[in-house]
Amino acid sequence: MPENKCSFCRKKLDEFPFTCKFCGNEFCSDHRLPENHECAGLEKYKEKQLNSLGRNKPAQPIEYFYHKEPHTGASKKKPKMPYIIISSGILLMLIGYFTHYSLYYVGFVLICAGMIKLFMPQSRIST
Repeated sequence: MPENKCSFCRKKLDEFPFTCKFCGNEFCSDHRLPENHECAGLEKYKEKQLNSLGRNKPAQPIEYFYHKEPHTGASKKKPKMPYIIISSGILLMLIGYFTHYSLYYVGFVLICAGMIKLFMPQSRIST
């Protein structure tokens, strides 16, 4: 039959003892944290983590984390705004076509503006 005492202070345990995930022993509410019961398993866990993080994985260049092309700084993401402008223009053209309102022309202007924004190169001002 298992003991119902804290592994650190030998005090009688409550209804729900705390089991340490590092060393597997049961502790009272005062000593439930690994720091409070001088857990040896915690130190082993920290050493294992440091060894696995520092030595097994090669260092990644900073561009890997920001999803940028190397040495250019340009983002790989395509701009979404022109597609939103074009699709809303198509929607307005359809609504205007079936309801005979001037929305048809507004939609046409939006489609043209979206196409210009999509296909015109970005202007870069050098200082």
